[in-house]
Amino acid sequence: MENFESENEKIKKEKSRVIILSIASNAALVIMKIIIGLTTGLVSILAEALHSANDLMASIIAYFGVKGSLKPPDKEHPYGHGKIEMITGWVENILILIIGIGIIHEGIKKLAHPQEHKDVWIGIIIMFVSGFVNLFVSSYLIKKGKELRSVGIEVDGEHLHADVITSFGIAGALLLLQITKWWWIDPVGAIFVGVWVIGIFIRLSNSLMHLAIDGGLNENEIIRIENLLSEFPSIKDHHKVRTRQSGSTIFIDMHIKVEKDQTVEQSHNITKEIETRLREMYKDVNVLIHVEPYYEIKKV
Repeated sequence: MENFESENEKIKKEKSRVIILSIASNAALVIMKIIIGLTTGLVSILAEALHSANDLMASIIAYFGVKGSLKPPDKEHPYGHGKIEMITGWVENILILIIGIGIIHEGIKKLAHPQEHKDVWIGIIIMFVSGFVNLFVSSYLIKKGKELRSVGIEVDGEHLHADVITSFGIAGALLLLQITKWWWIDPVGAIFVGVWVIGIFIRLSNSLMHLAIDGGLNENEIIRIENLLSEFPSIKDHHKVRTRQSGSTIFIDMHIKVEKDQTVEQSHNITKEIETRLREMYKDVNVLIHVEPYYEIKKV
């Protein structure tokens, strides 16, 4: 039990460190973009500063979501608080949709009302810097979100990945604008970026919906669990292997059949060994095993 609590504490600390990295990088980018935007007068940079401010707010939401999801089970919530992370994931995802719609709106507005640009090179540099910073941070967050099975961290990473697309998109549009002087490149590029961001919203919505309706682990993971059971000679058969995920916690229940003359203590030892092996595989896991007697069917 102590090892289980220690493992949970390690996961909690790692999740907090990952989200704090996201908050720190977003805060730095917001300040940098506001200063450059005000200095150069480039409206697109100020718009990106507001975009990054949106990302910062999303990271803060993710932090409280992850922190809330790691609260231990209590009388009112015997299965824990993991779904808090899913709720905050939806809030972040809605922010991604708002960003996409806002970018498209701004692109259409600029097509209708062309504006003169100045100091474009400074804008190009700042957008490339922003894009590369967010590329590193978002890739790290998505990777750690998958490793820790944290939908909040993964959605925050996807949120920042959308910022990578917008930053490079705006940088590319400004570069073409500087070379060709074709004013319409900037708004058309923004519209394409907005459509891409909305595509991210749709993909994340599918993932979040899967968790909302208690979707189980994929078929490969079920095969892994069944292969684990096959390693126990005393388990003669198994069925009803079911899984679901709440936050980063995986719930697994199953029925196993053992020899009918096996003692309660022997059956208990088998279930404890299965639980230990599953915890090695998934770290944060809750296992329920129903033991049944095995009767060999004799052929007539």
